[in-house]
This record gives sequence, structure tokens and C-alpha cells, in this order.
Amino acid sequence: MNVKMLLKYSAEALDKPILAEVIRQTSAEINILHAELNARKGEILIGVEAEEGEIERMIKLFKERGVDAQRLERTVELDEETCMHCGACLSLCPTGALSMGEDYSVKLDEGKCIMCEVCVPACPVRAIKVFKPF
Repeated sequence: MNVKMLLKYSAEALDKPILAEVIRQTSAEINILHAELNARKGEILIGVEAEEGEIERMIKLFKERGVDAQRLERTVELDEETCMHCGACLSLCPTGALSMGEDYSVKLDEGKCIMCEVCVPACPVRAIKVFKPF
């Protein structure tokens, strides 16, 4: 199962290797997709490949260490009714989350999206919406 998870670090948790500890204690494969950190707080968006039980265990481990961990159900949306299927967004997408289907319509693979938002201003009709938790 591949899910996205948002980790919110408090100032007290920033200087601890919490992410490394959780990785060592689980069998999950973790990819850092986006991070914003400063001296007062930090937010990290990660992609997690693991079984459902392991994902729940990870959330518990993060929370035990003072990191607010929440699973993100929806991160990006392509409004099919608004989209003109012009393809202006396709070449900009660094992960291939946006592609052209056999019927020449724009397709979205939400699992590949890293929420970089490069596609949003490229869309002339604003048919792409990124639900950025930061």
C-alpha cells in the first residue's frame, strides 16, 4: 500500500532523529517528497510503502515521539469537467503524475504526485488543484 503522510515537528522534536528511528523500527519504505523546516517547526511530506498495520504502527511511533503524523487521503485533483485536455501541464510534471491517455485526455496518477505545484499555474483553466497541507 502506498500512502502519503504529513509529519509536523515541534521545535522540541526538530533536533532529534525521529524519522530515522521510525524507519529503523518498521519495515516501511519511506520517501521524503517535500520538507519545510525552520528553527521553530518542521513539516515533512513522506510517501510510505507498507502494509496497513505497519502504517498505523508508524503513526503511533511518530506520535509517541512528539511528532504529529497524519495520513493524507487526497493530495491532488484534476477537474475532468474543467480540463480542456490541452496538455500544457504534461511536460512540466517531474514525476509523470500527469500523462496523456490513449484518447488524448489528460490523466492523473495521484500516487506519483509529489505536490510540487508546477502544473497548477501552467493550466490555463485552473483544472488542477493541489491540497497542500503546509
